[in-house]
Amino acid sequence: MVDFTLEETDKHKVVKLNGEVDLYCVGDLKKDLLKIIDDNGQGSSIVIDMQDLKYMDSSGIALMANLQKKLKAVDGKFSLVHVNEDIMNVLRLSALDSFFRIYDSMDSIP
Repeated sequence: MVDFTLEETDKHKVVKLNGEVDLYCVGDLKKDLLKIIDDNGQGSSIVIDMQDLKYMDSSGIALMANLQKKLKAVDGKFSLVHVNEDIMNVLRLSALDSFFRIYDSMDSIP
């Protein structure tokens, strides 16, 4: 199960995920995150903070890819921050580490 909080900085909407993203909860999370994108519109910047995310399966990674495509279509920016080593390994193995903008800290996001 996953929950999240939404915070705003001067430049970004930050979605802080907590828990686990898997096939059983990804549908509800997708609906919530698409609403955030739709509400913020053209040129918005969404950051997914994974610091408190314990697990993400392939359905969660597919969701992140779909969110990135959706934001790109409206000239938005999509970034991942604080990606844990297990999730990072999956992204590397699937060659998605170069597909996403991945940062170690919020301060490093342009």
